[in-house]
Order: sequence, then structure tokens, then C-alpha cells
Amino acid sequence: MGSYDHLISFLPKPDRPNEDVNWEHKRKIAWIEESVMPGSPYFEIMWFCAPRDPGPPTHTHDFDEVFGFIGGDPENPSELNGVVKFKIGAEWYTFTKSVVFYVPAGLEHAPMIIESVDKPLIHFSGGASVGKVIQKLVENL
Repeated sequence: MGSYDHLISFLPKPDRPNEDVNWEHKRKIAWIEESVMPGSPYFEIMWFCAPRDPGPPTHTHDFDEVFGFIGGDPENPSELNGVVKFKIGAEWYTFTKSVVFYVPAGLEHAPMIIESVDKPLIHFSGGASVGKVIQKLVENL
């Protein structure tokens, strides 16, 4: 045990009520937010292993958010090995390469659609310390 154990999390994000928890679609890896680590930003990482229905619904936040999708093939990391569609503002973007993108506070975004998956891909998102904001979003789903 070290002095900084309280800054380390091995927890996957808990499932929301009525959430698709089919392990063939996605596997939650790790997650932090203020409710489990006071003062921390929100950050989550998961694998997508198969196509899935759109989600979450279009929404905004009063904080900046960063998203990424990374191909799971270490021999060709720039290839996503799948197709992800993501709505930013009124525009849809289609990603087939590994990507990181920024959504400023107040900009409508989502849903995301995992349209195809040839090899599992990694998804991450993160933003400011937003535990209470995320909880409100979950309550409104």
C-alpha cells in the first residue's frame, strides 16, 4: 500500500438502470469521477466488441469533454477496424481511423453509433469533475 492509493481506480463504471449490459457489445474497463475519487475529473474507458444501438441521446454539458476511439490492432493502431458515427452539433461524423476529438461546453453532441466492429475498439471520454452533472444526466435517461 502506498501513499497515493486513493488516486488509483480499477473500477469499471457501474451499469445504469435499463442499460444494455450485453458483454458481446461492450466491456467497461475503468472509470473515475468525483463520486468515487473526490476532486478527480470524470474519465471512462471501454471496449466495443460488436455493433450497438445509438446512445446516449443528444445532450449538452456545462463543461468541456474529450472523446476518443482507438483501434485494437497493435500492428495497425491508426486503423479503427470498425465504423463509428458521432453527432457533433447538427453534423454527423463517420470515423474509420483512430481519433480523438474535443467537444466544448454547451455544444450539442451524441448519439454515437457503433455501426461495425471488425476487431474490438477502445472508447474513452473524459471531462471536468462532473459527478453531480453525470448523475443528473443518468436520472433523466
